[in-house]
Amino acid sequence: MDRAKLRVSAIAPSLVAVGAFAVVIGVAIGVLSVRSSLLALVVGVVVLLAGVAASDATIIPVLAVPATLVLTRVGGAFSVSDVVLAVASVVSLFALRGRGSAILRPLIWAGVSYLATAIPTQILNPYSANVIEWVHEVFLVLGSLIVGFVIGRADRARLALTLYVLGCCGIGVVTIAVSLVTYLHTKTFQPVFLTDLNKNTIGGMLGAAAVIAFARPVWLRWSPGWSWLVVIISTLGVVAAQSRQGLVGEIVGILIVSIRARPQTGRRVRIVWLAAIPGVAWVVSQLTSQLASDNQFNSAHQRVDWYAQSFQIWLKSPIFGVGMRWWYTDRFSGQYQSFQPPNAELEVLTTVGIFGLIGFLTLFAVACWYLWKMDPAYGTVGVAVVAMRFTQAQFDLYWVAGQASLLWIIAGICYGVKAHDDERRARGEPVAWEQPPKIARGRGMRSTTILSPVVSARKAMPSAPTPLR
Repeated sequence: MDRAKLRVSAIAPSLVAVGAFAVVIGVAIGVLSVRSSLLALVVGVVVLLAGVAASDATIIPVLAVPATLVLTRVGGAFSVSDVVLAVASVVSLFALRGRGSAILRPLIWAGVSYLATAIPTQILNPYSANVIEWVHEVFLVLGSLIVGFVIGRADRARLALTLYVLGCCGIGVVTIAVSLVTYLHTKTFQPVFLTDLNKNTIGGMLGAAAVIAFARPVWLRWSPGWSWLVVIISTLGVVAAQSRQGLVGEIVGILIVSIRARPQTGRRVRIVWLAAIPGVAWVVSQLTSQLASDNQFNSAHQRVDWYAQSFQIWLKSPIFGVGMRWWYTDRFSGQYQSFQPPNAELEVLTTVGIFGLIGFLTLFAVACWYLWKMDPAYGTVGVAVVAMRFTQAQFDLYWVAGQASLLWIIAGICYGVKAHDDERRARGEPVAWEQPPKIARGRGMRSTTILSPVVSARKAMPSAPTPLR
C-alpha cells in the first residue's frame, strides 16, 4: 500500500502537467476553430505528431513520405505535405547525430551549392514571396535528404515506402474508376482531376510508385507479385489520368532500372523495352494531334506560348533571374499572363538566372553520379526516381509540393539504408536481407534473401543465384 502511494505521488506532478497542457491545447484549438477550421486542424495535427514523436521520433519522418500525396493548401502558400516535411526535417536533425551521415555529404553540398546560387536573386529582388520560396526549397532539398537518410538508417524504409505505394494504389484505383465512369457517360476518355490532384500531379505520383515497385530493392523485402501489382495499377492510373509527362518519366525510370542486373536474380528485365514502345507511341500521337489542332488553348499550344513568354521574362535578368515565385506577384501582369513555367530549366532561368541554373543542374548531376556509383542494391532505385522526376519536369512544373521532395527523400533513404547495413556489418551483426535461405514448413516454399555485391565479394558466388520469392 505504501509503495502504491509512493508511485502515485511520484507521477502526480507529471499527470497534472499533462492534464494542464491538454486543457490549454484544447482551448487554443477551440479558439482557432472559430477563426479558421483549417488552421485548427493543422495545429491539431502538429500536436498529434509531437505526441507521437515523444514515443518514437522516427515515426514523423516516416509519415512525411505518404504525406507527399496530400497537397491540400494551408493558408495558400504551403501544403499539408510541406508542413509535415518541415516538422519531420526538424525532428530528423535531432535524430541525425552524425552517425554514418558522412556518406550523405556529396548530396548535401550539392544542395547547398544550388541554394547558394539562389541568394543573389534574393538581394536583387526583395519581396516576400521570393524569400518564402527560398526557405521552402531548403526543406524540399536539404530537409528531404536528411529525412530520407534518417528513415533508412532507422530501418524504416520498408514501412515508409509501403505506405507511399499503398496511397498511390488507392489514387490509381480511384483514377481508373473515374475514367471508366466518365467514358460510360461521354463515350470518350478524358483527363482525370481529383480534388487537389490534377492529371499531371497524379501522373508524377503514380509514376514514381511504379518505378520504385519495378526496381524492388532487396532491402524492401517486397514479393514479386506485390511489386508487379503496384506497377500495373500505377501505370494504368497514369494512362487513365492521361498524364503524358508522368508516363514519359515512368518509362525513363523503369528503363534505367532495367539496364542493371537485379541483385535478386542477376538478370535484366529486357521485356520492358518492348513494353515501352506503345507508351511512347501514344505520347507522340497525342502531342502531334494537339499541335496540329486549331484549338490554340490545348495543353500543347499553351505550353509553346508559355515557353516563349518564359524566355522573354528571363531576358529581363539573364544572370540572376527576376526572383522566385514571380508569378505570385503582379510584376509582369501588364505584359504576360500569370503562369509557372512548365519546364524545369525555364523555371530556374526565370527565377534565379544562369547562375542558379548551373547550381540546379549540378545538384542533379552530382546526385545521379553518386547514386549510380553506389552498390546497385542501394543506389539503382534512387537514380531511377531522380531521373524520372527530372524527365517529367522537362514538360511540366518542377517545384511542386510533395513531388519536389519525394525524389530527394528516396535518395536519402538509399544512403540511410546503406549506412544502417554498414553499421550492422561493422558490428558483426547479420543484415536481414542477406541471411541464408530458410525452408518454410508446410508447403515447402523457400523464403530467400540475397547477398549484396559487397558481401558476395567476400564469399564464393553460388553456381545459380536463388531467386527472391
